[in-house]
Amino acid sequence: MEKEPEWEVNFKRVTVKMSDGSIFAGKVNIRGFQRLSDYLRTTDDRFLVILSEEDQPQKVMMVNKNYILWAEAAD
Repeated sequence: MEKEPEWEVNFKRVTVKMSDGSIFAGKVNIRGFQRLSDYLRTTDDRFLVILSEEDQPQKVMMVNKNYILWAEAAD
């Protein structure tokens, strides 16, 4: 039987401002990276997947990294 690939889970709380002025807040799985900036610069993923916080209704947002003006990790 083939083994499922393992995903490393390392969530960081983030706030992201987009070029149209909208701001998204939630958590991002930065996998094996220590810093959000390392994850954003190193991965080839075109979209950043942001999950809503636990106290919010469950939502998944996918934002195009080309339109991010700034991103800030909260912790």
